[in-house]
Amino acid sequence: MPLMLPDFTLASPVSKTDEWFDPKRFSVLLALFIIALFPDVLLGRNTFFFRDYGIFGYPLAFYHRESIWRGELPLWNPLNHCGLPFLAQWNTMVLYPLSLIYVLLPLPWSLSFFCLLHLFLAGLGMYFLAHQWTASRFAASVAGLAFAFSGLLLSSLKWPNNIAALGLMPWVVLWVARAWQEGGRSLLVATGAAVLQMLSGAPEIILLTWMLLSALWAEELFRGRRPRWPALRRFFTVILLVAGLCSVQLLPFLDLLAHSQRDRHFADSAWAMPLWGWANFLVPLFRSFPSYHGVYAQYDQFWVSSYYVGIGVLGLALLANWRPAERRVWLLSAAGAMSLILALGDEGYVYRWLRESIPAFGFFRYPIKYVVLAVLVIPLLAAIGVAQGRFLLDSNDARKTGRPLLVIALLFGGAMAAILWLAQTHPLAYDQWTETWRNALTRAVFLALGFGILAHFGMGSVLTNDTNGPNKLPSHRRAFVSIVRTDPVPFESKTRRLFGLLFLVLVWLDASMHAPSQNPTISPWVYDRGLAQLKPFPTPGESRALLSPSAELKLNHLLPTDPINDYLTSRLSLFCNCNLLDGIPKVDGFYSLNLREEAQVHALLYAAPERLFPSLNGFLSVSHITAPGKTVHWMAQTNYMPWSTAGQRPLFENVTNTLRLLAATNFNPGEVVCLPPEAKDRITVRNQTRARIVSATYSAHRISLEVEAAEPSMVVLAQSYYHPWQARVNGAEVPIWRANHAFQAVQVPAGRCQVQLVYRDHAFFLGCALSIATILGGLVIFFRVKSDQNRLENGKARPAMIDTPSPGTP
Repeated sequence: MPLMLPDFTLASPVSKTDEWFDPKRFSVLLALFIIALFPDVLLGRNTFFFRDYGIFGYPLAFYHRESIWRGELPLWNPLNHCGLPFLAQWNTMVLYPLSLIYVLLPLPWSLSFFCLLHLFLAGLGMYFLAHQWTASRFAASVAGLAFAFSGLLLSSLKWPNNIAALGLMPWVVLWVARAWQEGGRSLLVATGAAVLQMLSGAPEIILLTWMLLSALWAEELFRGRRPRWPALRRFFTVILLVAGLCSVQLLPFLDLLAHSQRDRHFADSAWAMPLWGWANFLVPLFRSFPSYHGVYAQYDQFWVSSYYVGIGVLGLALLANWRPAERRVWLLSAAGAMSLILALGDEGYVYRWLRESIPAFGFFRYPIKYVVLAVLVIPLLAAIGVAQGRFLLDSNDARKTGRPLLVIALLFGGAMAAILWLAQTHPLAYDQWTETWRNALTRAVFLALGFGILAHFGMGSVLTNDTNGPNKLPSHRRAFVSIVRTDPVPFESKTRRLFGLLFLVLVWLDASMHAPSQNPTISPWVYDRGLAQLKPFPTPGESRALLSPSAELKLNHLLPTDPINDYLTSRLSLFCNCNLLDGIPKVDGFYSLNLREEAQVHALLYAAPERLFPSLNGFLSVSHITAPGKTVHWMAQTNYMPWSTAGQRPLFENVTNTLRLLAATNFNPGEVVCLPPEAKDRITVRNQTRARIVSATYSAHRISLEVEAAEPSMVVLAQSYYHPWQARVNGAEVPIWRANHAFQAVQVPAGRCQVQLVYRDHAFFLGCALSIATILGGLVIFFRVKSDQNRLENGKARPAMIDTPSPGTP
């Protein structure tokens, strides 16, 4: 089956020098560069910990792994936020196949390896994508290194789910485009790549991937470059297959999203790219300051520490627009420019208009995330620029690129001078002038060296093909040729290859060293169990810990200098999700989606750092709270209640009155419980009763209680209310009521009774059924197509259901 390339694919034969940069050599080079950056991590002597990696990504992977080794799928997490869905969060990657790396192999090494593996996949995927679009292996190598070692991907190593989605992004673009062009088995490969990315759990990155694919597909469709109906059918076939196969993840996620704190008004313009943020593509440390551990950050934007792609790579991307070979270059450039405008947030106006006009945009946070599309597009455009310049391909044409390269270099030089002038005359509070001008000077050196190498790629062919001989060359080029070459053949086979390698090394050095390390590391022992100092130890069903509002505020603004002290502070204070590493139940946590009502109670608790709610804390089973003025010291509480209690008098109140009562100093959760007004007609209990919990057994997805009551009574559980929980009393199903706005209550009859609460996520089971049905349907279609193809070869059958172009199809 022939590979159908875009119109700008090189028309001239590919040289032997270009062919030398084949996938095997590029893979080795890419792996060596990753090893050079992270040797201690790959050897297991150190591990990542910075920011979200240590307090979010690693604890989630740990809980996921522990659950699987206990023999259960982690649908529900009882240890954070008084219980919340786990698999449905999506970014927990429970169903992502490559998560088996850290599920089966020892932590913490395996999670660091997982992240670096996806960095490798990112570079390799971009290599194949750029090669398909340019037919130049050298151009593909430039794009692959630029993407893999861009500031965005290196910064994203702290998010296992984001680096997984980014690593698969070029693969999805590559294979889905091939699927609508070729059909046949490309449909299956495209579906597999897209399913992998979909299960990685990075919604914004996945959305941007499909936005780009939709634009490329529409451009190709409406220009009539290929038959419209087959391309239309194939594209939507992939979409339907991906949606069906991922139903097992998407349906629980959408269900949780509908009951979460996020709605169309959730997003704002926080953490947008600053108005001057485009300048960081030329001078990455411009108006940036060193945060803790020396990692630089932009003012008011802390999602990503860098999105730099390399100044030479950016110049080559502009070269692609110098005299573009086809309109798709303009489409890629427009997509990159639009993503940079959206990244500005409300200051760019387009983002505000979209957020107000399209409700779906209100669910996503942080406009800076739109820079992802620009970071994907720029290396692709750079590869096109290399290919159009015929570097390492046709030296006579390469001479013609000297003037554009010079113009781009002068343009960048002038822009960098203006940036430095602005940095010196209008500095911000924490600017580092010395670091800024050194950073700019280093980028200028890389630009000059890189463009100088590209400008001299054509010399060997000039000496062999120019009928006027080498003496007609400019004097500076004659001198250079006399140094590097005396025989034309070695120049073509060795020296040009050497120059190509040197340029790739410069691309890597520029991208990977444009700023101090974005991924400081630490000794793996900080992730060991048993570091928490709470006594007695909070356990599920009995009690919880509460990080005080003042301690959380202090931890959010802590600027430690020592990595060990930094992470130990997070561990000992149970900051964010660090409690998962010791199996300690906690009132709060750090998740993308929280249940709406529980989030409102949580906001009440943390509304004022100096205010505490002893009665509400007692209901939430808080046995330990951060000591006043401390972050890692705990103070034991004595007035806490267990997770399950019985005998309260029901009060039927609306949401406003319920929240007011929870905050009141006279709230007594042992005597009263607030229920929604709609429960009044179905609840027979009206007074406080004599009832007690005789015994209780708790696991992640099942709670078993034995209750003894003198009369019909209420049983109240300080566990978050969520509709997949089902209750049975003496074997008969009973409703679970929303208690104290965000928690659970059931009514039990008089006498001794057995109460069971079981977590049954029907959205998950329906998704399983749809995914299995899709797999079976896909297999039927696959074997049907294969059978029809075999019959067609024998001249006996009707055409296949999925079009597969014959050799020579345009």
